[in-house]
Amino acid sequence: MRQLAFGAGRRVFSMLLVRRGGAVRAFLDACPHAFLPLTWRGRSVLSADGQRLVCSNHFAEFDADSGSPISGPADCGLDPIPVRVEADGTVVMG
Repeated sequence: MRQLAFGAGRRVFSMLLVRRGGAVRAFLDACPHAFLPLTWRGRSVLSADGQRLVCSNHFAEFDADSGSPISGPADCGLDPIPVRVEADGTVVMG
């Protein structure tokens, strides 16, 4: 898992990239429950087994593949960001 941030201050855009094998998933680094980055209290938000993203603020859990909620308020998940992996391994957003 890697966090990427673009911009600065109040105009920062932060996303989380999760690589599993050859696939890469990306999500907005924003907990839908607390309205803070998942990485607010630390960047280690991927579970030890690599299956879940865990909010560092209130420990809600989300599926690392889909962003769907696993535990915590179950009515909303993470916002996905479309990415693709080029033949040379470059990750392209959009």
